[in-house]
Amino acid sequence: MPKQERAARTHERFLDASADEFARHGYAGANLQRIAATVGMTKGALYAHFPSKDALAATFTSVFDRVWRELLQEVDDADPPLTNLCRITVGFARLMNTDARFRAGLRLVQEEAATRGGLPEVVTDLSATLTRLISDSQAREELVTGHSPELISSLVLSSVFGAYYTVPPCGPRDGAEQVCRLWQLLSQQAALAASAAPSAEAPLAQEAPCCQASYGPTPDQHPGAGDPCR
Repeated sequence: MPKQERAARTHERFLDASADEFARHGYAGANLQRIAATVGMTKGALYAHFPSKDALAATFTSVFDRVWRELLQEVDDADPPLTNLCRITVGFARLMNTDARFRAGLRLVQEEAATRGGLPEVVTDLSATLTRLISDSQAREELVTGHSPELISSLVLSSVFGAYYTVPPCGPRDGAEQVCRLWQLLSQQAALAASAAPSAEAPLAQEAPCCQASYGPTPDQHPGAGDPCR
């Protein structure tokens, strides 16, 4: 194997191991020696690829920042608001489940925001976008109108971020499906079906758009050493 190709593969292995380490332990708890040992290399070899722990962490926060912004750009004004809502939230939940580097970046930006006593930019921007789309969706009678857009946005965001920690990530009911089911329960069509024939299954009689297709960016995903579905 050419030296350049071997170095590139080692670089990727370090990134996979580091993603798992930061996602599990955060910045303070991440151990560079443990990362190097996971790859079967020395700590000095790790430093040959990344000059510092800060530089390594910055790799993940930079990728995370790019990916979630790309996800928000997936909003298409030609589509119904509910379709866009599904596209963003299910896509985000799916990335949390499948991409270890995305999870590492999320953990790191959450910690950084906590030190400032605020929220990560991803949360505030997601909240603003969801609130706007929910309001538009209610105006089109796609979603129930008994609750404010701000309340529904907060509920959905809690589900998106909480699903990874509370829902088994493998199998038919992963975090993405959990978010999808929430949109079904909030749909106006489901509410009308439930009122006409109340039952536990009525709200799920009609699938929301996100249950009919996969949304969110899929290239360049990195399951990583700590991916729960490997």
